[in-house]
Parts: sequence; C-alpha cells; structure tokens
Amino acid sequence: MKTFSKVCLYGLVITSVLACSKEVKVDLDFPTADQYSKVYIPQANHNPILKQISLTDEVYNFGINAFYGGPNKAKSEISVTFEINEDKVEEFNKRYGTSYRIMPEGSYALEKNSVKIESGASSSAILQINVKGKGFLDPFTSYILPVTIQSTDAPISESLNTVYFEVVGSYAPGEVPREKVLSLGNYSGGLLFSINDDKLMGKNSQGDLLLYEADAAGKYGDAKKIGDGFTVFPNLFYFSPNRIVGINVDVTQYTLNDNGIPGPTRVIGWGWNIFKNVIPYKDYLIGIRPEGLTTSYQYNELGDLDGSTIKDIATDWNRYKQVIAYNNSLLAIEPDGSLWQIPMSTAGVPGERQQIGQGWDMYQYIIVSGNDLLALDASGDLWRYKFDPKGFWPLKATN
Repeated sequence: MKTFSKVCLYGLVITSVLACSKEVKVDLDFPTADQYSKVYIPQANHNPILKQISLTDEVYNFGINAFYGGPNKAKSEISVTFEINEDKVEEFNKRYGTSYRIMPEGSYALEKNSVKIESGASSSAILQINVKGKGFLDPFTSYILPVTIQSTDAPISESLNTVYFEVVGSYAPGEVPREKVLSLGNYSGGLLFSINDDKLMGKNSQGDLLLYEADAAGKYGDAKKIGDGFTVFPNLFYFSPNRIVGINVDVTQYTLNDNGIPGPTRVIGWGWNIFKNVIPYKDYLIGIRPEGLTTSYQYNELGDLDGSTIKDIATDWNRYKQVIAYNNSLLAIEPDGSLWQIPMSTAGVPGERQQIGQGWDMYQYIIVSGNDLLALDASGDLWRYKFDPKGFWPLKATN
C-alpha cells in the first residue's frame, strides 16, 4: 500500500477558521493500474513551443523526452521511436486556422530516432533535435517542426504524442536591414502618429506642429505646418482615432479633423506632472512615475478619463528608457539597449516580459508605424524596420 499526505485548510466565514491535516491512503497497486499508463511527450502540453534562432552557421539543439504516465513506473524497458511527421503540419493548420510552413528538408535532424525508458523509471533521456537556419529559413517566417511518437512498447497518449516547435529565424547580430525614410537634421521635437500609418506628426523647437506624409515607397516628404504653440507640452502623442493629447500639469485634448488639423480643445485631467512619462495604449493612458510606479487610466470613446477604473499595474518601469504600445503588447527599451515585449491583457494588465532584441540604445527613441518600427538616431535620420516581435532583433554585432 502506497500513501501520501494531504494538508487541508477549511475556513469558517466570520466566526472561526479551522485548519486540519490528515493522511489519505491511496492504493496504487490495484490489478488494472497498468491500463492507465501511457507514453507521452511532456513538452506537448505547451504546443506550439516558440524557438527563436539566429540565421548564422550555429546549430541549435531542441530537446524532448518521453514519459511513462500513470500510477506505476515502467516494469520493464520501454523503447520509444520518434519521427518528423510533415502531415502533422497540415493537420495543425486546419485545426487552428494557421498557415505555418514545414521546416525545409536539411534544416533539421534527429540526433537519433529512439530513446528508452528504463525499467523502474518514469522518463527517458533527452533526445536532441539539431536545427540549422542559415541557407534554409526566410527571416521572420514561422515554421513548424512536428515531432511525433511513431511507436513504442506501451500504449501512447493520443493527445500528447506530438510536440510542435515553432521556429522563427532572425538576422545575425549587426545584419538587421533598415531603410532611411526621413532626414530631420538637428531635430529636438517628438514624433507621433496621426490619422493612419502613412502620416507622422512632429514638434519643432519653436513649438510648431508639423505633419509628414509618406509616399507609396514609405518615405516621408517635407513637413507641413498644421499648428503652433505646442512648446508648453513636454509630452505629446496621438490617440486613436482622432485626438492629440498634450501633457504638462494638465491633460489637454485636441480633436483632429479629417485632414489631421487640430481643432477643438479641452482639458480632461489635472495634476499629471507627477509622471515622468505618459503613453497611450488602446483605451488607456499609462503614467510612469520617476520612482517606477505605473498607473493605468481608462480613456473612453468620448475622450474622458474614467477615474473609477484607475489601477497601478507595475512598480519598476523607471528601468526603461522608453515604453511604446505595439498591437496587443508594449515594447520597452532599457538604457543598455535591451528590447523587451510586455504582453497586455484585455483589461490592460501587463504579463511577463520577454527580451526580443539588443542594441537599440543606438537610437534616440522608437516609433510604431503599423507593424513597423521607426527609429530616430542622433543625426536626425529616421530608419524603418520591418518588424516582427516573434523574432530577435540584435542591432549591433557582437564583439
């Protein structure tokens, strides 16, 4: 008879709280226990598993192993054979409405095609899958590599018999392509988006509001003055669908017409000089204090701030040089040039960050334009990156 200890805590609301601990005996040696034991791939619990690789000569190793699940350990040696099953790619795409491509032939190889679960054990040794990107993968294209249990000496779990690796290749350090789209010279203003992705707004040192429009090739032409008197705002940004928001002590909102010209204005907030920076994200304004405390304010369709939904969402965002909204996430840049992606929930709450780049300290600041990133350097040149956060973006060559 095998046993385990279970500790429980029962709460009696208002009047008392009762804690108890008792031992529960469970018989794991029943005659039919083996029928519940199946072989599976534990990594298949997390499909697909994203793997970001650099398109260099480096060979990457992905590891998987086989487990023998159920109440008992293996009573005898179990041999497990794996295969790369290309048919699983089409099956996966149909099931989830995706369009992944199979890894090209020659870009992967199983170190060996079988492993063993030893008698008295629950898992096998790690099986290595060798993956090469350079010469095989297109940059920032999502490929799927499905690894399936082909055969075994024991029953197989149908739901956990295939692990899918999503492989995305990134450029080598210092080889990330970029395109110059605007030269501003000695520019001290801040750029912001307006109306749609082919227009930018800027503020010059005299406080003039400037509009830049892009041609079919994505390059911006000469500036057109569309307003003045904006020197009072150290923080100025665009908020979809038709507002410019300027922040000093107060939060001042300008409504744009169809041509992007600012019109009616009104103050919608007071006392915002407590923030080092304020950024727009979907239906929220997010304020970052000098000590790092970060607060979210809901910003409704009427252009009003909803004070009943104010909430603190982070305590250490003063670590970042810049934070910007990108689709359903935020991008954050640290002073050392590390680029991070912070996923955001539908309620505007940040999740666990992931590093997706390095070397971004070579720029003054970054702007989001559709799915692209625009980066302004110290010379006043604006560069476009065809961006995809699934890849890794190393802008500087390693020493």
